[in-house]
Amino acid sequence: MKILAVDDTPFILELIPMLAAKAGFPEVTTCSSASDALKILAQDGLEFDCLLLDVNMPGMDGIELCSRIRQLEKHQKTPIIMLTAMHESEFLDRAFKAGATDYATKPFDIKELGARLRMAQELVVARREALTAIASATEKQQDSATKDMLDLGHPTSFQGVENFIDINALKNYLTQSSRAGLAASQVIGVKIDWVERIQSKALPEEMGHALRDIADAINEVLRTNLSFLSYAGNGTFIALSNSAALLSSSEIEAEVQYVLDEKNTEYDNGDPMDIEISIGNPIRPDCNDIAEVPRSIIRAVARAESRSIAKRDAKPTINIRHG
Repeated sequence: MKILAVDDTPFILELIPMLAAKAGFPEVTTCSSASDALKILAQDGLEFDCLLLDVNMPGMDGIELCSRIRQLEKHQKTPIIMLTAMHESEFLDRAFKAGATDYATKPFDIKELGARLRMAQELVVARREALTAIASATEKQQDSATKDMLDLGHPTSFQGVENFIDINALKNYLTQSSRAGLAASQVIGVKIDWVERIQSKALPEEMGHALRDIADAINEVLRTNLSFLSYAGNGTFIALSNSAALLSSSEIEAEVQYVLDEKNTEYDNGDPMDIEISIGNPIRPDCNDIAEVPRSIIRAVARAESRSIAKRDAKPTINIRHG
């Protein structure tokens, strides 16, 4: 894994390559400012698999640098690990909303930094495998085994969507949140009903527009207490709410559905897409067992899917748009 480390402290720039090498990652390039980092990243033919960005730097800080990097096409999905001595939730929110994947605290612990780098490496490998599968599917005219991956995980579907972060970043955020923060959080799953039927008729661009409409609808309904929104794949979104009071899934579902019906999402030929969604009951992460925190996402997905299945088995509801 090729790593670029950006920090304005000379000692840190000497320390990071040594710690990374001990963790099994010897290819580390260093620079001391955000402007130098952007110059390096702009070089043709030079790409990095992971970026380590210090938060507190003179001039452009690490969070702004992270946001600028996410605007570069070749680094929109590159794992970005923020380096900081701060623990405030405000910093965490800003960093992840800017596009951070994870963070590590100073002073560095070699085991922690190594673990963060290995997690980043897993993301890099998974992305390469996904891109290989998509390329193979294109050559085979998108066979059914890989078409879902291409259409339901379109890489540009969520660019610019408010509060949206990658699902792996959301897991890292939850894992490293304080107990107080977790106690005041709710994880909510949102599932597209009959997603396979929609996907079978939609082109990748059409599916991307549909996913974006759903993300915008969730943002609109949960605007006052939505921390983050993410996409878990297979037509399922995960919303992280900071509402102190437990939210009503039925009320949220009705409101999001109404907003979607008003959007009139269509296929390119003008046919209505008729998107319907199901929302599971919110889940509060277990703040007493950090190892179990990521499972709240799995449980939220399961609840949304169960709700969707129950609706399929029940009498079909009338779509608002068609009366």
